[in-house]
Amino acid sequence: MIRTKKLVSAACAAMLATWVSGTVLVQHAAAQTSEDSAAKTLPVGEGEFRLLVKRGPVNVFTYRPRSFTPDSPVWVIIHGQKRNVAEHSAFDYYDVWQPLAEKAGALLLVPEFVEQSWPTSWQFQFGNVMTKSLKPIPWEDSGFAVVEMAFRRAVAMTGSHRQRFFLYGHGGGAQWVQRYVLHSGGRMIDRAVAANPGWYMLPDDEFKYPYGLKGAPIAPATLRGAFASDFVLLLGQDDVSTGGVMRNNEETNEQGETRFQRGHFYFDRAAKDARKIGARFAWHLREVPGAGHENEDMAPVAAKAFMERR
Repeated sequence: MIRTKKLVSAACAAMLATWVSGTVLVQHAAAQTSEDSAAKTLPVGEGEFRLLVKRGPVNVFTYRPRSFTPDSPVWVIIHGQKRNVAEHSAFDYYDVWQPLAEKAGALLLVPEFVEQSWPTSWQFQFGNVMTKSLKPIPWEDSGFAVVEMAFRRAVAMTGSHRQRFFLYGHGGGAQWVQRYVLHSGGRMIDRAVAANPGWYMLPDDEFKYPYGLKGAPIAPATLRGAFASDFVLLLGQDDVSTGGVMRNNEETNEQGETRFQRGHFYFDRAAKDARKIGARFAWHLREVPGAGHENEDMAPVAAKAFMERR
C-alpha cells in the first residue's frame, strides 16, 4: 500500500468514525446532492475528493498522470466486498491500478464504499436500488448514482471532454459492475469489465430479484441498451474454488459450481436472452490463463481491454 495513501486514510477513518457515531449529522436534503467543495481541481498525481450522499460521505481516491489531457480516458475502479473503513481495502485496488493508469495516461477514480454506510450486499454489490421487500430506491440514492456523480465531478475538476467512463470491478466489485450495466442500460459506459463475479443477476424474469429481473425496475429499453453495451466478462481459468465467500443456494447453484462455470453460464444465458427480444448483443467473454480469484492477475488484462481499439 502506498505510504501517502496511508497518511490520508487516518484522516478519512477519523471522519467516518465520527460520522458513524452520530456526532456529525448529514441532513437528508443536502446529502442527496451535496459535494465537498473544498477542492476545485484535481492535482497531478494522487488526490481525493468527497461526495456527500444519503447513506453518508463517499471518498473518491484519484490519480492524475502528468500526461493527462482533456481527451484522456477516465477509469473508474470498484473495489471488492472487503470494505472495512479502518483497513481501507479500496487502496489495494488503487495501488494495483495506479501504475496501469499512469502508463495509459488515464484519470483514475476509486470510490470507497465503506461497510458502515453500505453494510450488506443489498447496499453495495446490488447497488442499493431495491429494498429487501423489493421496493425501488430512487436512483439518486443508489450506489450507481455515486459513481456517475464522481465521474461528473472529476470531469468538472479536470476540464475533461469525456462523456463516458471505463469501468472495472473484481469479485464483489464485479457483481456491482454487472448490475450497473443492466440497471443503467450502459448509458455512461465506454467499456465495462467485470472480473470473476461470484454469481449473477440473470437478465430475464425466471428468477426474482436479486437473482433475476422479476421485480427489478429495469425497463425493456434499458435492457436492450445493456445488451448493446461494450461489456467484457473476464474469467480466470483457475478460479474454480467452491468455498470461501461464494454464495451457494438454490438460485446461484443453477448457475454452476465455480465462478468460472457461472461466468460461462451467465454469458450464454445473456446471449440467448438478447436473441429472444431481438436486441443487439455486443458483450465479450475472455479467459485469463493461470489466473485464479486475484485482482492483481486480472487488472492488467482489463487495462489492456480498456486500451484496445474497437
